[in-house]
Amino acid sequence: IDNSEWMRNGDYPPTRWDAQADAVNILFDAKTNSHPENMVGIMTMAGKSPEVLATLTQDIGKIFAGQHASKLAGSASLATGINVAQLALKHRQNKNQRQRVIAFVGSPVADSEESLIQLGKKLKKNNVAVDIVSFGEDAQNEQKLAKLVETVNSSEIGRAHV
Repeated sequence: IDNSEWMRNGDYPPTRWDAQADAVNILFDAKTNSHPENMVGIMTMAGKSPEVLATLTQDIGKIFAGQHASKLAGSASLATGINVAQLALKHRQNKNQRQRVIAFVGSPVADSEESLIQLGKKLKKNNVAVDIVSFGEDAQNEQKLAKLVETVNSSEIGRAHV
């Protein structure tokens, strides 16, 4: 999740942060109800560094506790956050499950287009699907996020979404 200072903005009532929290709750329910073995973890991308708040779980309480413990600070690093998320996915119990990172982006993406393309290639090589939930800074981020998704998707349809 994006826990940067940009999440204080009130363009999504009451704030981007609260709107994101609602979306995380809906996403958790959808993922855990769609398959009995699905697990969800949560981590932040801003502050001193990305931080895993709750490892893979089916317990919504752990997700809520992780969200509640996080603080808004600094600016988000999308590439670093996705790299840490990919590493966290390596510790899943069921290695047959497909890996997916869902990144909430509510602040300007500072990473270069080139670094996001490199990240996309790495994700594709490691068979990690990506979903991007972009809000607030859509126009500014659209090209960079599209390049990331395009790289992960290249020659495969439906693996990643913006």
